[in-house]
Amino acid sequence: MTPADMAALHARCFPDRPWDEAEFSQLLDQSNIVAVTAPFGFALASLIAPEAEILTVAVAPDQRRKGIAQDLFRTLWSKIEQREITTVFLEVAADNTPALKLYDSLNFQEVGRRKAYYARQGTPAQDALVLRCELT
Repeated sequence: MTPADMAALHARCFPDRPWDEAEFSQLLDQSNIVAVTAPFGFALASLIAPEAEILTVAVAPDQRRKGIAQDLFRTLWSKIEQREITTVFLEVAADNTPALKLYDSLNFQEVGRRKAYYARQGTPAQDALVLRCELT
């Protein structure tokens, strides 16, 4: 998946603040960034051992609930465990129930909250939940 493909999919998934092609290109040029892709989805993580941060996960809206995100995380886990990562963090909007269910199934736990972090057009900003997963 090219940076342009990622930007197009990201815009479909996050219309309030999509990342552009240049942002994806810059991220992918960094040695500490791991990208995993699948048809209709991708995930990016930043690694600074022993921790990783999930920067973004995007699955085409019409392809959700088909196990794509689960597959992306399985692939990501296998890649980052090779780089001695033991703890993974991410942020998610507090109102993103489908993502929260996914992250719960992956054993993420809430460790913090950022008030009104996600700006939304036409609606109040949403809190970001900071989640952590310990890899074993």
